[in-house]
Amino acid sequence: MSKLRSVLVGTALAGALAAGIAAAPAQAATAATASTASTASVSQTQYGKHWFSGSSSFGRGESRGERSQYQGYWYYSGGRYYFDIEARDHDRDRENTYVDFSYHDNGGWHTRRFATGGHGEWKFNISARGGFDGFRTHIGEGTSRDFDWGTYYRHSF
Repeated sequence: MSKLRSVLVGTALAGALAAGIAAAPAQAATAATASTASTASVSQTQYGKHWFSGSSSFGRGESRGERSQYQGYWYYSGGRYYFDIEARDHDRDRENTYVDFSYHDNGGWHTRRFATGGHGEWKFNISARGGFDGFRTHIGEGTSRDFDWGTYYRHSF
């Protein structure tokens, strides 16, 4: 009886030891995953999004609800400023919507114009090396040179 008891205790001990050895890599992997998730969380919060938005003015016969609108965000990462701008034309009058994005650096002001017939999204980035120190943006709508421009959104660094 004592031999049987010794064999059972030995088997149970060996099983527990084997389970502990098998669990050790799983626990290490879980700890590594938690550590990676923690690092990813820190890096994501390091690049926080900064939001901006605006709307066009409205012409004759249009209500405030028929204006074009844009919204966007920027963030800084690795020596570059990243931008994402989305514009919508709410009145569906077949007039183009224009978003002017102007930025300032050591060379002065530079303007990029984006156009859409209804909905558009633009992603781009600008290097901080050239002395990039601010931007402004506004939106307009129309078919002639009078685009019902909205007011500027301005941001300086």
